[in-house]
Parts: sequence; structure tokens; C-alpha cells
Amino acid sequence: MSDSGKPHPKTTLLIGFDSSWTPKNRGAIIGVIRKHDGTFRELDQPQMANFTEAANVISEWRRSERPAVTIVLLDQPTIVKNATGQRPVENIVASPVSLRYGGMQPASISRAEMFGPSAPVWQFLNQFGGAADPLSSTADTKVFETYPVLAMMALEWVLPDTRVTGRLPKYNPKRRKTFSIDDWRYVCEQLSDEIAGRDLSMLSAWIIKMKSNPSPSKADQDCLDACICLLVALHLAEFKDCLMVGDTDTGYIVAPLGDGLRGELVDRCGKTNRDPSKWVRILNLNAVQQSA
Repeated sequence: MSDSGKPHPKTTLLIGFDSSWTPKNRGAIIGVIRKHDGTFRELDQPQMANFTEAANVISEWRRSERPAVTIVLLDQPTIVKNATGQRPVENIVASPVSLRYGGMQPASISRAEMFGPSAPVWQFLNQFGGAADPLSSTADTKVFETYPVLAMMALEWVLPDTRVTGRLPKYNPKRRKTFSIDDWRYVCEQLSDEIAGRDLSMLSAWIIKMKSNPSPSKADQDCLDACICLLVALHLAEFKDCLMVGDTDTGYIVAPLGDGLRGELVDRCGKTNRDPSKWVRILNLNAVQQSA
């Protein structure tokens, strides 16, 4: 292989993909390059994409950028083996989500369009090595499941409420009865603060534009969620401590570390007779690499 075809050492392609879930829908994708010196280079603004389009975008980025490592944070279950009901990780996470007036979709094979044998998520994952094991450093392409709601809870992007936990922002424009433009702006503000500190000027400008949008669409929210997925990828690439909830056998979710949230998840494990050391773990990719 010529030098021009070799991976760029110590560069990482970081991707947030708010997935389309079903064959007919589209989600959104955003990517950046983390350079060897820890700085970032932007690739594009968030863009709408179904699974096929997202796979093509990722493949093109990998071809043109030649990163040493690719990390994709996907907002969709990547491991689903239960025939019905919910996965153990959902049983753990759904409780603190509910306390903040949120809801969590259960994943099971019975939901054929999303998780049956022909569901598009499996073809997508197969193109990039399958669902990655967060505790292994062997793969150079890693697809991890994340959940923007859990990320917001970990980062304490919640609003005041009579409940001590606060409440999640109501920022989904598709839910017209509950959508709040003030909550939308709040999420944009929180995300903007995180992105601005990383000198991602194009993405910062896009978020500011979204904040001033008086009537955001569901597509805008998908793009915003893709950015939240990207933020989780940034935390991982910066070797910050993160949370891994669940396991690689029945399914897991990766999110930033929030001590308060971690305590709630540990308590939930106790109430459901699970060993928290096996179901709620600290994940640090640098530690994973060092232990390899």
C-alpha cells in the first residue's frame, strides 16, 4: 500500500447517527475528525440520512479521511435477542427516564421492522463490524449504542419541576401538544455550550441557527439528536469517563458519566436483583486500550 493509502496515525473519525429505525424513515448523521493533537476538524453540517445513505456517508468519510479509528454512536439498539418485552438495559434505564416524565421504547425481535431478521439496522451494523464491545480495543471501527435522553440526564440537561429529579425538555416538534419552543432553545443552548468549547465553529453556527428557528421540524430535531450522539462520541474520544449500562450479551447503552444518574441506575439494579458491578460500569477508552 502506498503512503497515500495508509491510515493517518492517531486520527479518529467520530460520528453521531440518530438512526432511521425502519426502512422507510430517515434519521440524521454528523461527523468530525479528532486529530492527533486533540483538536477537531469538521466535515459537514448535520444531514438527513436513512441507513443506506448513512453507510455511504461513513464509507466515503473513511475513504477520504483514512482515520486510524472510527467511532459511531448510534441512537438505536444494536443488540436485541429477546423475542418480546424489553431488554434488561431498558428495564434499568426506563425507571429514571420515567421519573423525569420521559418514555423509552422497548426493543424486541417482535418489532420486525426495527429488529426482525430483515431490519435495516443489522445490514448497517454488518458493514462496520457489528455491535462493538466497548470493553475491547481490538476493532478499528466501533459502533456503540447510545440514547440522547440518557446523555441529557447524565449531563443534567433537565428543567425545574416539583420532582427533585427535574423534567426532561419537551423538544420534539412532532408532539405538538407537548412541544415547547423554550425547551427547544434550552437544548440548543446546552449543546452549543458543549460544542463551542471544542472550536467546532461550523457546528456551533448551525446550532445557533437552530436555536433561533421559530418553528423547528422533526428533521431539525433528528439533526439535533445526531449532534447529541456526536457529543457522546467526543466524550469517549477525549478519554472522559462514561457510563456503560447493560452488557454485550443482551444489549447496552453508552452515555456520559453523571454521578447522580449513576447512583440512580445502581439503585435500580438493587431493586431488580441485578449486580450493579455487571450492569452499570465506568467506561474509559484509554483504560480499555491500556488494559489490552
